[in-house]
Amino acid sequence: MRGEPSAPVLLRALEGEAVGAARATPYGSVGTILDCDSTEVVWVCKRDEDVDPGWFCQPDTDVLCVVAGRLRVEFKAEPSTTLTLRPGDVLVLPPGTACRAYRWPRDSRQAAVFLAVTARSGRAGRPAGHGCARPPGESRREGPDG
Repeated sequence: MRGEPSAPVLLRALEGEAVGAARATPYGSVGTILDCDSTEVVWVCKRDEDVDPGWFCQPDTDVLCVVAGRLRVEFKAEPSTTLTLRPGDVLVLPPGTACRAYRWPRDSRQAAVFLAVTARSGRAGRPAGHGCARPPGESRREGPDG
């Protein structure tokens, strides 16, 4: 939802409901729950897609909350550190933390579904996060080597 809602909005994220159409990517599906100047909230569903070879990196603090399945998170700065999150686990990522996440174990039949909440720092005109369209030349995803 772009802007602040004027009335309560119920979305069933585990059923794939989103404001507008959910977006399928090679690395999972993303549905927007809220998109306003101060906050972005999306659900992300990881099934049997390939693991993204790049690194995801937000310019603001990002909070992930797993609601179904298990999610494995790797960190670029700490290659030997991985976390496996279960439903109810919340991971707070400081600004600039490069990571990637995928369903765990890889052969599981259950999707990993999580909410990602970004409290934006108030920079007007900045790109939307979590796989949303960005102005040309702006990127939040780093390639496999950088």
